[in-house]
Order: sequence, then C-alpha cells, then structure tokens
Amino acid sequence: MKKNWRLFQQLSADTKYLQDIPHYWPQMTGLGLPKFQYTVRDVTSGLTFVGYADELSKSYSTLLAERVSAHLAWHGVELAGVEWQTDNGSEFLEGAEHRGLPSAVQALGSGHHYIPPKAYTWQSDVETVHSLQEREFFHREVFRSKSDFWSKVMTYWYYFNIARPNRGKENKSPLDHILERTKTISPAIASWKALDLSALHRQYFPRYQSAKRGHDLPVHPSRMEPQGSG
Repeated sequence: MKKNWRLFQQLSADTKYLQDIPHYWPQMTGLGLPKFQYTVRDVTSGLTFVGYADELSKSYSTLLAERVSAHLAWHGVELAGVEWQTDNGSEFLEGAEHRGLPSAVQALGSGHHYIPPKAYTWQSDVETVHSLQEREFFHREVFRSKSDFWSKVMTYWYYFNIARPNRGKENKSPLDHILERTKTISPAIASWKALDLSALHRQYFPRYQSAKRGHDLPVHPSRMEPQGSG
C-alpha cells in the first residue's frame, strides 16, 4: 500500500532517546553531545530529516517541522499534499494556548494527525530508521570532539538519503525513489543537513547578561551585553 502512495504523502515524526545507547553515552556525557534526536521520515521514499538537541521539547519538534516544511517547499513539494503523523508524546501535544507542531504545519498548508494511543506499529517506518542508525552509527562511531560528531553525523545522513540501499524499499536509496517517480522535485532535496536544534533555538531567543550595577535598577537594552550564541 505504501508503495502506491505519493511522495511525501505522509511524514512520520518521532524522537529518539540517545542516553540509553551504551557505546554513545560516555562520549555524550564527556563531550557534551546531544541527548535527543528528532526525526521526520517520508513513508514512501524513506527520505529522512533529523535534528539534535539536549532536551525533549515542543519548541524543538516545532522548529524542525518548520525547517523541514521550508526545505520541501523550496525543492518543489506542494505542502498542501503533505500529511504529518506523530505519536502522543509531550513534544507533539498542544493545547489552546500552547501551540506546537500540529498548528505549525497546518499554518503552512499541511495536515496532521496523531496515532491512536499505544498503536506503535503506526510509526514503524520512523522506528525502523532509528534501529538502523543505532546499529550502523551510534554503536560504531568514536567521536573526538563536538565538531567531529557533527561532521560524522552529517556524513551518515547524506549517505543514508543519497546512496544507502534500503532492503525494505526494493534495495533503493531514498534519492533513487524520488528520481524514478518525479521530475518536478529537485534531487537536491536529499541533501539534508542535520540540524543543531539547540543552537538554532538560541538564535531565535538570544540570552542576555545584564552588566553589573551597584543597586537593583533595570539596565537600558543598549547597555546590555549579549552572550555568545555558541
């Protein structure tokens, strides 16, 4: 059934906890590497978009959804034909006053629905890619520094989307599927750069440190010293 779906007819979004990977945990704690992976996968082609952060947060899932939507639209995908699927985790839920991923993608013209409670098989496509990556990447790689982590994780996802044959999808890469099925979507859509969501979020909400004063009076914004964005 999924083979007959349109490209990007459904995007499945999920998060992966990285703290419980034995090989990665000492490196994560020693080097200050990300604790969570936010993942979005096209069910039809297998094309995968990821971002990393230090917390499980509605802000990060929404930020990734906005970036993925912009990436899709820029490379020729009609957002009105995209349906997002998520589980009922706190990073995807929203209330009347606290909006998140569902409202963000709907504002851009796409749809969204939650899976039924405990219907975990509905997310099998994105869960499968988590399992593959853990075995192929997090159980194997040794990182010397933060920059080394980012270099290797970006290389892995370029490989996954552009060149890696997927046994569950006719031994073709996600890019192979896209090239076979359409000429209106740019092949550059597969060149997704893994995002540092924590750093991006700080750009939206910079932190300021007030200059020290002798008594408790507010400091004029022009006199405040911004901290480094990291």
